[in-house]
Amino acid sequence: MHEPVQASFIVTGPSQEKVFAALLDVERFPEWGSGLREARTLDAPADGLAPGTSIELTLSAVGIAHRVLSTVTTVEPPRLLEWRYTEGAAGTGGWAVEDLGSAVKMTFQTSYEINPPWLDQLANLPFFRGVVEELLRRSMRRFIEHLKEG
Repeated sequence: MHEPVQASFIVTGPSQEKVFAALLDVERFPEWGSGLREARTLDAPADGLAPGTSIELTLSAVGIAHRVLSTVTTVEPPRLLEWRYTEGAAGTGGWAVEDLGSAVKMTFQTSYEINPPWLDQLANLPFFRGVVEELLRRSMRRFIEHLKEG
């Protein structure tokens, strides 16, 4: 695997439960996820995400679209959501949500190799890594706005 991506963000206002619930609403990810064209669950139970649920994402950055499938491995409300990439990439990712009392700390982490290999090489160039990090920062600003709007 390549260098992992990890970033933490502090949210004031919404509760840990509200933040976590928004992270479970997969179909709404494109509303706040920069570089995310489409997101959907393929087999989620009626009561939401659960281990074994498949998620399909269509990512788009610098003019390249890429489809990634993942399988949810851990759902521990209101603090932990993890997945394993199964198609389009190999690796893992997840969100940890921590109540700090007057705020909520969200930590995103992912470690992956993209398939096909030529795209993985491109994605790990310093320029592209910078694009990914900026998309993550922009996504988090939009996520926080999304939460505050209700």
